[in-house]
Amino acid sequence: MQVCLTCGKNGEIRSCCGKGHAGYAPSGSDIVCAAATVLLRTALQVLTEEYGALIVVNAPEPGILDFLVQDGIDDKSRLIYAADFLRAGFKSLQNEFPKHIAFTEIIAE
Repeated sequence: MQVCLTCGKNGEIRSCCGKGHAGYAPSGSDIVCAAATVLLRTALQVLTEEYGALIVVNAPEPGILDFLVQDGIDDKSRLIYAADFLRAGFKSLQNEFPKHIAFTEIIAE
């Protein structure tokens, strides 16, 4: 599974993309995919439902979840926290399951 987090120079999340399956175990039993999915869905849910962010979501098929934060949050520290949450979670997964998850981060202008 590949995950890419894009943040601004100030640390605010701009987007996150998860693609593919981890291949740790058969579909439906893969703890790495399940953990990655929980991280992505929880961050997305908190940003939209709790913080009121305007987000464009793309999930065209199982194994793909992309989202782009457009606007809606006045307290930018919440966007920084969301990025920190995802970064820490995915780095932890990558450290524990390096053959099954690849995490990258892009710092955008």
